[in-house]
Amino acid sequence: MSAARSILYLAPTFLANRTRKQIRGVQIMDFQILSDLISLGHRVCVPLERSWKERFEQQLGSLANAPNLEVVLVPPLRKPLFATIAAAIALRKRRFEVAILGNVARGVVPGINMMLKRGAFDRIVIQANAAPKPAFSKALAHWPARVVAVSRHVADEFPTRPDGKPIDVYYGICNPDAFTPASEQHASPPTPVRFCMLGKLDTALKGVSGVVGAFAALPADLRHSCELHLASFPQPPDEQTRAAWGPRVTAHPWMPASDVPAFLRTMDVLIIASASETYSQACVQAMLTGLPVIGRDLPAIREKLASGAGLCFENDSGLTSAMTTLARDSSLRARMGHEGRAHALSKCVWKTSEFLDRFVFPTASRPD
Repeated sequence: MSAARSILYLAPTFLANRTRKQIRGVQIMDFQILSDLISLGHRVCVPLERSWKERFEQQLGSLANAPNLEVVLVPPLRKPLFATIAAAIALRKRRFEVAILGNVARGVVPGINMMLKRGAFDRIVIQANAAPKPAFSKALAHWPARVVAVSRHVADEFPTRPDGKPIDVYYGICNPDAFTPASEQHASPPTPVRFCMLGKLDTALKGVSGVVGAFAALPADLRHSCELHLASFPQPPDEQTRAAWGPRVTAHPWMPASDVPAFLRTMDVLIIASASETYSQACVQAMLTGLPVIGRDLPAIREKLASGAGLCFENDSGLTSAMTTLARDSSLRARMGHEGRAHALSKCVWKTSEFLDRFVFPTASRPD
């Protein structure tokens, strides 16, 4: 792409108070996209809830002082509803070529309606990480918007485009080079087989208790030659819980994103037991690292594992069975890891320049 463009970057997470919460997932992606937009020379304006200021500057580093980045601070109103309205007021005399909305959130609807009414921008490109709520879908019908979803499962939750085409799908890992497979030296020893979970695991939705139970149900001879690593916990489980899990289950303290690649290279199998997933970056990170994945049978997981990258399960006994299969068969683990990495490299890598060229500023010669 050639000339610099003026872009309003609206991230619902930047318009909410997250003072006591970890930066992960969606926030990491927002920072990566912003960094790329700035580095590509575009003029970027970001409304930011004031409580974010210090961490925002830390995450962007020297780019926080880039001359083509404008940060519009809004009062600490805690929720995107009020903060987006405050941003609309602050930007009432401004105009941008396009707005990029970093996720679907019904709270931003009134503020975006105000911006559109005042002509702040003519188009919106929505990077959808989840299915829309009814209030968002209702507003979307009246917006000059293009939706780009993280998975086909999410895309199918949106109405078709006015031209009758399906909603676009584009997403992935923005730093694939960090996730390289372990050396053969690690891969060769037959034991222990290290299963792991990856994410913010202090919520019941991640399914930790079910995974621990499935691990405990492994045949005794196999269980004693395996380990289960739970990464990670902002607050460690209490001593009684850890004791009940047993010595072959390790609960890791909170792990920053920069430590994840090295951690995965010491593991053999990733388990995803979440009650719901719209994409799962952890799944792709493991696939890029050459690990097979055992995942709950959810559409967003099934889309990836259908490539031969792993096994799906429906209940705890199914999880135990899948763990048993992979623990006993190192050649199957290697084959699935190879298939998963190939699929992830071809289908699950994010490039902001490509996102811009295909969906934000498409050229007339390029089909959309």
